[in-house]
Amino acid sequence: MRSLIKRSCDLPLISQCDAAYLRKQETGRAQILLLFEVEPMVPEMSGPLQGDVCPVAVCCLENITHPDLLHALAGGFDMIFLQTIGRHGLRDQLREVELACRLGAADRIKLFNTSRELLQGLSQGVEWHAPVDPRVLAVGSRRDSARASAAALLPLERKLVPLPDQSPYGAVVLDRDLCNSCSSCVWVCPSDALSLSENGCELNLVETNCVQCGLCVSICPQRALGLAPQMDLSAGAVLPLRLAPASPRSVSPAETRRQNVS
Repeated sequence: MRSLIKRSCDLPLISQCDAAYLRKQETGRAQILLLFEVEPMVPEMSGPLQGDVCPVAVCCLENITHPDLLHALAGGFDMIFLQTIGRHGLRDQLREVELACRLGAADRIKLFNTSRELLQGLSQGVEWHAPVDPRVLAVGSRRDSARASAAALLPLERKLVPLPDQSPYGAVVLDRDLCNSCSSCVWVCPSDALSLSENGCELNLVETNCVQCGLCVSICPQRALGLAPQMDLSAGAVLPLRLAPASPRSVSPAETRRQNVS
């Protein structure tokens, strides 16, 4: 019977992860992923390697982002050596690596520019890590894969992971004293992360849908919204969270007078 679970087809390293997972199960050796655009000329090493090296030529390393790195590390590889790209895209590459490190990659991604740097890295020891079946991690979208991989890489007690600014994951923070329930933020949200309750008076957030685009913050006439870059790994992150009070905030007569004067 064909599986009803849809596996993501947007992860370019799926086949390499599958092979690394099987090799690790069979041999128990550490698995090292080498990603490059220009093949590095590495001389013979003086001693044996600490694991199996899987070299992968990528036509555009800019397409390898944090979901791919997290999936590879959680699903079979113990270390990734990533060739740095040109100055034009280096900033974005560093941002993706930092995001992956915050989400569980830690010190398991090494950037290299020259063959000498790569050789030095390969000469060091590689710590073995227990893998998760990469087929399980690749179910759903790239965001789903990143979330599942982070949950596998991070300690079980880490349920809320703070992330750098401009990260694509996070919550919307509401100042209830400022919100007047105009619902402008709901209509502009491109990912349906924000919604109104059935009575139309409560603002709800599904954090796993939020891409931190900031449109809700920019359109709010009351300046009541803010962004909190993070990844919530708890089960509740996929459920609507109530943000707003059940009814519009009442305005005192004194505040009404101040508004009319302004």
